[in-house]
Amino acid sequence: MIRGAFAAALGALALAAAPAAAHIQVRPTVAAPGDPVLFALIVPNEKDAHTVEVTLQVPKDVLPFSFEEPAGWTRTMKLNPDESIKTVTYRGKLAQDGFAQFSFLASTPEREGDIVWKALQRYDDGSTVRWIGDPDSENPAAVTKVTKAAGRENAGGEGEASANAALSATATISETSASAQSVAAAPTDDDGESPLPLILSIAALALAGAALVKALR
Repeated sequence: MIRGAFAAALGALALAAAPAAAHIQVRPTVAAPGDPVLFALIVPNEKDAHTVEVTLQVPKDVLPFSFEEPAGWTRTMKLNPDESIKTVTYRGKLAQDGFAQFSFLASTPEREGDIVWKALQRYDDGSTVRWIGDPDSENPAAVTKVTKAAGRENAGGEGEASANAALSATATISETSASAQSVAAAPTDDDGESPLPLILSIAALALAGAALVKALR
């Protein structure tokens, strides 16, 4: 009886010391609607075998537009009929105690809701783990919640700040062009053969070009 109790205690201790199973994750877990976001697909190795391939299904209304290329891994994509990205597949090899992170920029859907990231993790022993289940399942899909309460990330500079800068540049160019036209049309006391209007026009255009460069910067 004592031996049985001792064995049970050892078993409980082993279970307590065992690391928790790690799942494929996608960060961030919260994002704003219609926002360019830097996403990170985090893939831990969970078996004695080596992870050699990871395929991520791109959810509807998520628009990836730039990818980081991690060393030792290659990336291929499949497209939908409308040329949007359907899946992204990474091929390489993970150490048994290693993990990989695949980062990419993507625009979130305009509406609030959940982005469900379904993924397949393939090992060199021929097995495949399908991360497509509900949050409480054994192999849950990662989820990013899209909510207006989240702060905008504007990763890649594609959001409101860039739009405002572009509008400011356009306004500056318009004002400068109007000034150039006013200078070029200014009357002179010459008999019409003077080169002064042409010189003033060229100078005005040069000022407009300088203003454009400054506004864009």
